[in-house]
Amino acid sequence: MGPRRLWRWGEHQDTATGEWVYGISITRRTLVEAGPVLADCANNIASALDHVASAIAKARGHPRLKWLYFPWGFADAEFEKKLGEAAEVLGPEMVEAIRAARAKHKHEIHHVEAAKQISRDGKHWEIRAAVFSARGIGLIGEDFKKRYFGIPADALEGADSYEFHRGAERVPAERGAEVLIGIIVDGLDEGLPTGTRSIFSCAFRFVQGVIDEVELSGKPKAGP
Repeated sequence: MGPRRLWRWGEHQDTATGEWVYGISITRRTLVEAGPVLADCANNIASALDHVASAIAKARGHPRLKWLYFPWGFADAEFEKKLGEAAEVLGPEMVEAIRAARAKHKHEIHHVEAAKQISRDGKHWEIRAAVFSARGIGLIGEDFKKRYFGIPADALEGADSYEFHRGAERVPAERGAEVLIGIIVDGLDEGLPTGTRSIFSCAFRFVQGVIDEVELSGKPKAGP
């Protein structure tokens, strides 16, 4: 287990009671170091969408437009306003393609908004903090059989370690352990998803959906 590992587990025998004690601990420095990585991932999402808009404009014969960004709006009204502002550059076919992609992936809009907040704050204000939680741990015996132990969601919120089991018998764990973890981003607007896995997987799915819809609509026609 290297020093950069996010979590580690351990066992020892209580000299007073003879019980076997099992615990999990986290390295908070690793969580701090994860902040810039999360910001970079979020930047990639925002940049990918902006590149779609730029590619459409270029295909329609426009020069580089420094003011052009992907028409994003969390609320539908804001999205339509931004889409209308870029309509002349994007062209009617691509406007409809972007609108169709948003409609098809409406359940991922919240995740894209969360990613854009992480990206924006990382560039202009502060890098969002990552918060770790362990939901459960499985100890793996020599025969690959696993014994699972639940961990309360808030067990590691204010502590760096948690004792998840103690008993008279040693739990076989010759092949180590696996942990079900969750990493959330703190400080996002209320109602937005906070889990990094759902934010990034769904946001990238939205990006791919936009790309697919634009490609399906064919090559953008040259503008006037």
